[in-house]
Amino acid sequence: MFFPISRAEDFVLVDELPSEELFSHWKEVGLNPGTPVQDGALLGDVTFVEWGNRNEWYEGRLVEDPIRIETSRYLNSKITQLDFRKNHSPLPAKVITSEEHLFAELEEAKLPIVLKSEFGLAGRNHIIFKSASDSWKMSQVNKRLFGFPILAEFWVGDDRFFDFSTLWDVRDGEFYYLTATAMLIDKEGVFRGIRIGGSELPYSASFLPPVMDLVRDVKGLVPKEYSGPCAIDGFLFREEGKVQIQPVSEFNFRYSIGRILWEVRKKRNPIKEVVSGILILPYPKQGSLEEWSTLKRLEKELGITMILLTPVRDLSGKPYQNTVLYFETTEEKEPSVVESIWQSWMD
Repeated sequence: MFFPISRAEDFVLVDELPSEELFSHWKEVGLNPGTPVQDGALLGDVTFVEWGNRNEWYEGRLVEDPIRIETSRYLNSKITQLDFRKNHSPLPAKVITSEEHLFAELEEAKLPIVLKSEFGLAGRNHIIFKSASDSWKMSQVNKRLFGFPILAEFWVGDDRFFDFSTLWDVRDGEFYYLTATAMLIDKEGVFRGIRIGGSELPYSASFLPPVMDLVRDVKGLVPKEYSGPCAIDGFLFREEGKVQIQPVSEFNFRYSIGRILWEVRKKRNPIKEVVSGILILPYPKQGSLEEWSTLKRLEKELGITMILLTPVRDLSGKPYQNTVLYFETTEEKEPSVVESIWQSWMD
């Protein structure tokens, strides 16, 4: 994921070298990525940037740094983030510490609720209890949520209608605002993609002020040792006919997909009216995808630009579970473009 946002003078550390076809693809669309290197191949002093913030660079290799790891766990834990969002969340949430605690909570709680793992990505590590008949899902807790502690939060379900993410740089304990993006979330609450650009983001005049208030209160809780990106995810929902704002459902102190989109768009530098988006595309179950011919066909049919940001398969030909795809289109066409890409990829 760092290749598309790297500069020509950068070195990108990889486990496996990218294919010539993919590398040429990036150059053809003007991304001009850096040079791929493998562990041990690059010596000397470097300015080191990584997806999260867990390692240091020592004699050409990544070395885990216990202090950075502990800081990362503190910042990205949904449990400790309850302190970050204190007095800023309209939805009740609490920490569940054991299976017995969870049984008791499910007996007393007002359903529906969602259970979230302490550490998880893109809405995938959660379980929704809509009614008492969902008690069978208890058996999934250890497998899907990786055990306790977990977070239990009231679930607004179909009343949730708009998901956003605000992007920030954090330096010396200060937050510097970059932009806001709209997230594409499916009916089960799983993240499918993100968009930026076009006219002013819907509802931004409503959600940005409470997010700014949140950041003002949070910055004193963030260790000054952390320097890097942050994405603050939130959403809007309806309650008794009124629009309510959840300014934060999660903090991501790392390079989020939204930040990757922002960086790629900055390199591409389209006009303001152009919408840029990223889709997270699973490999189709039938296993017969021809990615390059599919891309060329869709670009021609839809009149858009598409860029593969990650490979579809490794050098041995084995498909990856997901592929990250960037696209550019007009605001009017964006909903139909997203649907067309998804359907063509999965069919």
